[in-house]
Amino acid sequence: MITDFDDKQLDLDPDNVSGVDLDNEFIKAKTFLQKSSVFTGDNLYDHLTEVLNQILAERPENVIDFFEEYSRKVKEKRFQPMTDHLEDIYVSPLRYCLARKILPFLRPAPPDEASTVDPEDVETADMSTNDMLQLLYYFEQCGVGLPREEMFAIMLSMRVLAKKAQLAAIRFWGKIYGTYKNYIILETELKEEEIMKKIEAIESEKEAEEQRIMDEKEALEAQQKLDDLANQEVGGEDVPVSKIPRQLPPAPLNLFEEVPECPPELPGTGVNKKTYFVCNEVGDEWIPLPDLIPIQIRVARLICKSFTGNLEQEIITYPEFQGTEKDLLRAQIARISAGSQISPLGFYTFGEGGGGEEEEAEAEEAPTGGEQKTTYNENKRYEPPPIRDLTDGSMSFWVHHTLYILPQGRTSWWNPYPSSGGAGGEEEGEGGEEEEPEKPQGPHLEPETGPPLLTPLSEDASVEAVPPWSVRVSSSLLQDYAIAIVRSNIWPGPEIMEMMDPTGAEEEAWRIAHLPVEKPVKVMGEGEEGEEEQPEEEEEEDDE
Repeated sequence: MITDFDDKQLDLDPDNVSGVDLDNEFIKAKTFLQKSSVFTGDNLYDHLTEVLNQILAERPENVIDFFEEYSRKVKEKRFQPMTDHLEDIYVSPLRYCLARKILPFLRPAPPDEASTVDPEDVETADMSTNDMLQLLYYFEQCGVGLPREEMFAIMLSMRVLAKKAQLAAIRFWGKIYGTYKNYIILETELKEEEIMKKIEAIESEKEAEEQRIMDEKEALEAQQKLDDLANQEVGGEDVPVSKIPRQLPPAPLNLFEEVPECPPELPGTGVNKKTYFVCNEVGDEWIPLPDLIPIQIRVARLICKSFTGNLEQEIITYPEFQGTEKDLLRAQIARISAGSQISPLGFYTFGEGGGGEEEEAEAEEAPTGGEQKTTYNENKRYEPPPIRDLTDGSMSFWVHHTLYILPQGRTSWWNPYPSSGGAGGEEEGEGGEEEEPEKPQGPHLEPETGPPLLTPLSEDASVEAVPPWSVRVSSSLLQDYAIAIVRSNIWPGPEIMEMMDPTGAEEEAWRIAHLPVEKPVKVMGEGEEGEEEQPEEEEEEDDE
């Protein structure tokens, strides 16, 4: 009897095979046995084949008594435990792992999801300007870049993130290498609705913190009143002196006042204008980095720490850094962006992007007078300068288009003592009315200033006589197709130099060449003895 897929029993009696297609039934039975398991990927047909081959190779006696043992051994041989390192362990190739990760990005959306969401009603980030393969071409001209397969996979992953997070803009920022894992970083801009939600959440947390501090203060005041009442009652009764509790003198007051800590800039402004997403490998989930606080940037300028690839890694440094590796990574991204994001002169303008004479005049006057501008637009009438101007060593044709981070850790200065600020405080009241005595104010602090937006690179300061920028042309032969390559010497990125390991003979020769030189032993002669006897004669003359 053989049971087919419909659980029908077929009689394969040789005397009653009329109307039965044996070949078809055999193929159905074999197909059923060859069905792969969803957990292991193996099938019963191959397993039985290996067991029978093992039995026929060994031909043991009474095989029916330990057939299950043969089956178990075959399975153990096929599935080796990962903890048993004495045996060979299968390691998947990198290309196979990458293919499995990007495979979900290539599949279309399910019909139920595609039908419920209208693409026209959903505004996502423009992906037309994120052609990673074209960006890779320019990277290759500079002599840097990532593998083509990885760049293509990043572009697919960016498209998925843009639809999932509903971003206003998205851009590939770069890749930072760590000791154990690396970081792939995307720079995004949130929509106004998301920014307002984050600001409301911050304000609600701030109000809850203020309420908690106020409750603790009221509880301390109430406890202090109860203690005072208890002391008064004890003092009014006739209590022996021996039973009166001994009161200690009051603790000395600490008159030192620390400078108030700067508040963080709101989401969508300053160093928190952009939101950054990171992942270790292509295909992993994109994780948003937290917003920055000023003290994190100030401490990041004073420490030197390698990244491990673990966002929750504890940062142990001096001075102490407040946060984990994800906060340090966010701080370094902000510093690198503020110092190395540049554009050709005239590519951005402070106007609406029309490129008229009025807007050009406004752009020239913007850095010198009035409040510093923080926004700009792309110049629609921009005409690129010649390649010889872009590769000029003076760097006058390149400008910074990211806000400068002040020493305070913000892009806009915050006065910790507002009443003692630049205007010198409030004026006295009119009419000779007596005013309440003002509280002691903090010291007068000069506002911190920095270069405004679209400042030329020619005004950057050198570091230890090293120019901050180096520029070159990609090809001196094909000037019509060459591009200008500008590199920051402050943030140069990883520099890897490959060299051959020295041989044993070379190491021995180097060791002998660097041995300390032994000084020859001096043999004292007659002339030297005479020279040494002269001071004794001089001493005798002095005694006389």
